[in-house]
Amino acid sequence: MARTTGRQRNSRPNFLILCMDQWDAHMQVPQEVRFPAMERLEAQGVSFDRQYCTVPMCTPSRAAMWTGVHARHTGLWDNTNYAWTGEMSRDVPTIGHLLRDQGYYTAFKGKWHLSMVPTREDALERYGFSDYQQWGEMYGAPLEGAMLDHSATFEAVDWLEHKAPTLDQPWLLVCSLINPHDVMFLQTDPVQEPHPNSPLAGLLSTVQRLGWFEREWDVSMPDNFTDDYGLQPPGVRSFKKNLDLSYGHISDDRVDLWLKHRNYLLNCMRLVDAEFSRLVATLDRLDLWQNTVVILTGDHGEMNGGHRMAQKGAIPFEEVAVVNLTVCVPGGPQGQRTAAVGSHLDLAPTLLAFAGLDENEIRKRYPHLKGRSLKAVITDPSTDGPRGSVNAPGDGALLCWDGLNMLDTDWSLTGALKDLSDMSLEFTEEAIHKPEKLKAAGRKYGAPDFTMRNFFRAVVDGRYKLVRWFSPEEYGNPSTLGELLATSDLALYDLVNDPGELENLAHPDHPSRDLALIDRMLGKLHALVEHEIGEDSCPFDLDMFGTREVKYQVPGKKRKLPSVKHVKRKPGKAEVKS
Repeated sequence: MARTTGRQRNSRPNFLILCMDQWDAHMQVPQEVRFPAMERLEAQGVSFDRQYCTVPMCTPSRAAMWTGVHARHTGLWDNTNYAWTGEMSRDVPTIGHLLRDQGYYTAFKGKWHLSMVPTREDALERYGFSDYQQWGEMYGAPLEGAMLDHSATFEAVDWLEHKAPTLDQPWLLVCSLINPHDVMFLQTDPVQEPHPNSPLAGLLSTVQRLGWFEREWDVSMPDNFTDDYGLQPPGVRSFKKNLDLSYGHISDDRVDLWLKHRNYLLNCMRLVDAEFSRLVATLDRLDLWQNTVVILTGDHGEMNGGHRMAQKGAIPFEEVAVVNLTVCVPGGPQGQRTAAVGSHLDLAPTLLAFAGLDENEIRKRYPHLKGRSLKAVITDPSTDGPRGSVNAPGDGALLCWDGLNMLDTDWSLTGALKDLSDMSLEFTEEAIHKPEKLKAAGRKYGAPDFTMRNFFRAVVDGRYKLVRWFSPEEYGNPSTLGELLATSDLALYDLVNDPGELENLAHPDHPSRDLALIDRMLGKLHALVEHEIGEDSCPFDLDMFGTREVKYQVPGKKRKLPSVKHVKRKPGKAEVKS
């Protein structure tokens, strides 16, 4: 590729993307907890209050972030740790490819989690990135954040100090960390014991006996901790059951253990900030702020005690769906926040816009990109943005879940999911995608119950969130209220008057149920699915296990939803009755 001239290089900014994993972006952080790097970036840029991931899980979210297309079109609708998932399609260009097209040098350091990663520095060349770490992948195994994030930032700092100055072209560098993802494997107490057939059994770890992690903060529980689930759709209760069995149950009256979980997340996030502080100091030392767009973001959130849940995955609540997005632009607005709705589908067109392409050029050159550039709202945070805002709801953002790993907890805990999960670091495509194991699991355990409505499509327009819960047998894109009601369980939340998503306004028994509002939100959901996904069909073969019969289910007996203890809810209080 022909190199750009010095004049061309100076006319376009460099890009530094700082990415973290599994942070609750709206967590109420105690005043005494400081995040110097994050605070510095927020003071120098524009921060989004409603930036949404496309899927609240590592692999599919990152696939969408780094390509600008929904995960199902990359082949990564579930994590690569499961035998039914292969590598990211090489037919879909990444932001590495897109910016290389514009004359950029592109590099990647840290967590990838989208494909096999050989132990060599050109491991990601086929995905459009140079200069990967020679020692290999860091996808997020137990305590890998504590072990390897420092190494990733060391390499990113070294790259900025020694590689960037040698380039006669603008550059993109991604520094992708694991933490605070270490919270995924936290066992707060021996009473939090996973089911013996859970893939997490034997992998959980206690709080490290280090001063850093033993530091206790004045944390409190969120107001929506006391959700009674009374009118929540079955998919919410199914997710809760999955968590309690797969990760270990924390009882409602052990608020001390929930607080321990939240305290640990804070300390993991302090580690992230300490690493990013090294990069911020490097930007200062090398005077890179004047020609570098710096972006702070994450792949998904963490339930963190909201609705008495932890983790991420098959749940559309704000705690897992909203992620950080702070953008620092040379000469741009500083210390401002925006209420505009953004999607991680928008990162690719936003980078292209700052690289010099206008909206028409982006559409013409890259018609597969269905996201919207956020450049206009970043340069003028008072505007509502291309997807609307909390002040002026618009088209909204689309959230998806197709993760087979959480479809049917009873099937998973027969031992099927444990047999089909792999937390190793084997570096072959065959080690990632093992279709022969699916048939073997089908013969041994049967198939999941594909009638369970634990997949979802959701639209968030700034004011309301509509969630369509459906089964793998009910794909499609309903356009009428009748079709929606016939193929879906529904949830509708007013994010302004009910930010904790406690009131399901779509439930037939809710006194404020409004079919006309549901229909209006359906129009937005239908339009987004049609535009951003196209034909919405099942991304996997329903007969992948060789049988559609659920062999473990007792004939003639219908499985019940998990029983959930009802607790009395008081507005604004996290009061729990045992």
